[in-house]
Amino acid sequence: MKIEIEEEKYNELLELLNKENIKHITKKQHDIYFSPENPKFFGEDIDDECIRIRVEGNKYILCYKKIYFGKDENDIHIAEYETEVSNLEATINILKGVRINKICDLIKKRDSYIYKNIYEISLDKVEDLGYFIEIEIYDKELPIKEANKLLLEFVKEFSLDITKRNLKGYSYLMYEKLNSKN
Repeated sequence: MKIEIEEEKYNELLELLNKENIKHITKKQHDIYFSPENPKFFGEDIDDECIRIRVEGNKYILCYKKIYFGKDENDIHIAEYETEVSNLEATINILKGVRINKICDLIKKRDSYIYKNIYEISLDKVEDLGYFIEIEIYDKELPIKEANKLLLEFVKEFSLDITKRNLKGYSYLMYEKLNSKN
């Protein structure tokens, strides 16, 4: 679950999680997003898929994500498949060769924590988009309904505004921002 937050809340959560003396990782991530020419992943009625390459230092990770919307708010989940690739330029050229084109770049600073051995918390500062918290359940085997219940409990515990939930993802926010200028 990803929720947009104000800078003040971001700083408050960063301070609180750093005081917890739990495992903490800070990463700078450069994400390059792609879309097939047809059907497009961006700018259509339902933007529920994306392809990206994440650059972290000398590591390149190719990823496909799809959002599954269930019957209600408690039944939304994301399937994500990743694999490391060794050559960034060749991977981009392969995607271009099958008519999957670059859409946008995203650069973010991510502070990640494992909280109470239940939650994987990421505080993100995304260039040109703002501040976000991403909350995931650490136990990937937990049934989706149970996981969603725990996520909503976390949102309530930390007084997060669920109406600021981002179901589209950073890539769609950036796509919308870039295309609103035209």
